[in-house]
Amino acid sequence: MNIHSLRQLTTRATLLLGLGLGVGACDKALNVEPQTSIVSDKGYSTRADAAAGLLGCYDALQNTNYYGASFPSDIDMVSNNIIEVGTYNTTYGLIAQNQISADNGEMSTLWSSMYDAINRCNYLLQQSDNISDPAFAKLATQAEARAIRALCYMNLLSLWGGTTAGYGYSGGAGVPLRLTATTAIGAQTTPLARSSEADVATAIRADLDFAIANLSAGTGTRVTKNAAQALRARFELRMRNYADALKFAQQVPVVSGFTTAAPSSTTTPDAIWQLFFSATDQNLYAFYWFPSPGGRNEFDPSQGLINAHTTGDLRLPINNSTVTAGTTLKYTHTSTRDDYFNIVRYAEVVLTIAEAAAQTGDLITATTQLNIIRKRAGLANSTANTAAGLITDILLQRRLELAYEGHYWIDLRRTNTVQSTLGTGSTTNPNAWDQAYRNLFPLPLRDINLAPGVLTQNPGF
Repeated sequence: MNIHSLRQLTTRATLLLGLGLGVGACDKALNVEPQTSIVSDKGYSTRADAAAGLLGCYDALQNTNYYGASFPSDIDMVSNNIIEVGTYNTTYGLIAQNQISADNGEMSTLWSSMYDAINRCNYLLQQSDNISDPAFAKLATQAEARAIRALCYMNLLSLWGGTTAGYGYSGGAGVPLRLTATTAIGAQTTPLARSSEADVATAIRADLDFAIANLSAGTGTRVTKNAAQALRARFELRMRNYADALKFAQQVPVVSGFTTAAPSSTTTPDAIWQLFFSATDQNLYAFYWFPSPGGRNEFDPSQGLINAHTTGDLRLPINNSTVTAGTTLKYTHTSTRDDYFNIVRYAEVVLTIAEAAAQTGDLITATTQLNIIRKRAGLANSTANTAAGLITDILLQRRLELAYEGHYWIDLRRTNTVQSTLGTGSTTNPNAWDQAYRNLFPLPLRDINLAPGVLTQNPGF
């Protein structure tokens, strides 16, 4: 099923979105005029309304300021997997140098886009409770919306939350936690203070657990039970709860043929949840990667990423294409701009099992799972024989396997290796990555100014 376009935001609504006060829902969710409020008697009343509203939640993910380009690309730029070679010097250029300021427009729209998606999910959850049609799959619909909402809060925490040492530590910073819909300017748009990381984590787990309990197994362009389980494993790995990460990752069904399938590009055979795009609902990945005609060549693979591949690694020509220099084979559709985006892949699940097993002392399982990834990449088995050695190799394989998919910066943060990996270690000539406060991004200045004394900035900005 195609995910229809539902992009309709006014200037005022955009400001509200930046505070987590988005007005992204609508009365029918298809081809409506922009509005800053929703009349209460024109909410969802039929299962067709709810189905359209759910498509609106997916559409929010497709936004070019979110999973349509920005989120994964920003993450791989700030972690030096991607270098910025174009002309967006004051946005992408500064992100690539980790010189992100509170007035960086790219970061502001990314934050707003995440809260837009959250508000659409909140509105659907609110309105779906009013639909009494016995044929309406209410629990499954709500489960998809809650999984999307959980993903958004995971992403918000990954960039703006936690501590400089990573995630899951005492006193970790959270983000504004809005779990009810904003449908009109007024009392509902009262600014929210930041919740703690622990409180946001509780909400994420509740949403994913609901999704796991109410979705069917499978893969595709919609959230399934498999995807929700994989997201729960991803979150627990990030929070350093390794036993739970292992438990949820091992619940994800094995993808048939995965161990013998060679690495490929966007149409990966291990995709669990791919975000749909089409010629009429496009993303900007290939446009930013490729030169004209068809692109603007904003991105190139970094030399550091290229050098991280060893001889014979089958992923190198994918991550650094030899067909068109300075591009990747993961995103190639320059004319239609409809490359699917992999939100969850089974390769990530395998590497989560490997890392969580190593962290909990099961080196046999860790080695077995790691070697599955290495073998698919054309590499010999790992020679590591300690937990530390295995984890080092696993993290390298994650970088290479999941390049340009929005993981590496978060991996550096959760393992507290930003400074040791990207910094100079010099006290006399440091770079931006030596400044640990930059491990957390600054909240958008616009949002801070709209909520004075309520929304607090991350220290150092």
